[in-house]
Amino acid sequence: MTATPDTLFDRPIWARIGITLLNILLPGLGLIRLGQAVEGGLVAFGALAMVWLIATMALVLPTGSFAMGGLILSWFWIVYLLALLFSIVRTWPKSRRERGEQWWSRWYAIILWWVISMISSAGSRTLFDKSYHAFYVASVSMEPTLIRNEKLVADMRWRTPKIGNIVLVRAPDGPPRIYRVAAVGGQTFAMQAGVPIIDGKPATQKQIGQATTSDPNLNHDIGRVMLEHLPGEQGSHHILRLSGSPLDEFPAIHIPPGSIFLLGDDRDLAADSRVPPDEVGVGILPASAIIGRPLYITWSKDRTRIGQRADH
Repeated sequence: MTATPDTLFDRPIWARIGITLLNILLPGLGLIRLGQAVEGGLVAFGALAMVWLIATMALVLPTGSFAMGGLILSWFWIVYLLALLFSIVRTWPKSRRERGEQWWSRWYAIILWWVISMISSAGSRTLFDKSYHAFYVASVSMEPTLIRNEKLVADMRWRTPKIGNIVLVRAPDGPPRIYRVAAVGGQTFAMQAGVPIIDGKPATQKQIGQATTSDPNLNHDIGRVMLEHLPGEQGSHHILRLSGSPLDEFPAIHIPPGSIFLLGDDRDLAADSRVPPDEVGVGILPASAIIGRPLYITWSKDRTRIGQRADH
């Protein structure tokens, strides 16, 4: 029997490895390179569709629990890795003798497939970032509520500030900052002896413990952890008061309509709305400066804090 050229074709091992590894760029891409349009295309489009599904769900569904978010992301990665494993297992034996002769299986087409997948992935990532985004706490301004260097995920769809809410704001200069809303447009704000006064009503503060700031380069005097309730706030929150600062006294000021006045929970070390922008503070900001709210702590040196709510 006379052998045909196709029968004699035997791809070298290095080429087979290269084709199989194409699936890492996009599950199914190795199969497409071998001319398996239906099988490879279903896997590739399925992987991209799943990414878009996750991004769309994040945009339209209400905020769930930390456990639910972890479950959805775990499900996504499991399905994606299964698609990748399937593609590799199917590609490796076929890569020895099969080869695609169609234009869409050529190397220039494979590069085009990959570029399209990258554009699609970037689009879905942009959509997801409009819903949720990761941040880390860069300063001690919100201690003891949020500790320096902790990581968190924020809900970027949220834009309705209320007294006591923790918000992410776009600072006049520099990266986003995290503070607590102390007063909104139309209210008056003042501070006497470290006690906020909103519309003439003082906040209530009660000492519940002691703590120091986490930054080794800053004041390490033993401070008081206080349970504070702002007038109009639903619930209460913790603040840290150290040895005191000039910021403990602030004259009464009217908050313009559509604006917010922000306070850090570390009252002596926070460059919040009490500090003008030219002195590294943020001053009074328009409500439009809000870009989202912290939602859950995703990493902390104190492992017991992981998964805790970060917005109160």
